[in-house]
Amino acid sequence: VPHEPAPWTPALERVRERVQRLAGKPFNSVLGNLYRDGRDGMGWHSDDEPELGRNPLIASVSFGATRRFRLRHRRDRTLTHALDLTDGSVLVMAGATQHHWQHSITKTARPVGPRINLTYRRIAETRR
Repeated sequence: VPHEPAPWTPALERVRERVQRLAGKPFNSVLGNLYRDGRDGMGWHSDDEPELGRNPLIASVSFGATRRFRLRHRRDRTLTHALDLTDGSVLVMAGATQHHWQHSITKTARPVGPRINLTYRRIAETRR
């Protein structure tokens, strides 16, 4: 699905500047997701698209309701980790994380409010 880039809004730029300081690297792209309630989730995946490069640096910023973030090893799916992403939290995934692990935001039947997730990334420059 082709996505046309839009200019940075002042709010997204302010968050990007803070996240870049935390991560120690620049980002040139952000993906936004709205989780309206517990019925919205994100299935198991890795952020391993070719345009992200070999060892992508991904910074995930959460606003709103707390949601459970899960990790599972790609080969040994009994190896798992889970943590709650709270309002204002920043999760940074780096190095070989995307090669060895998948992650998800699981759906839940418990009442939960809306959450916005901003995922900052560096898209490799392509030559045309």
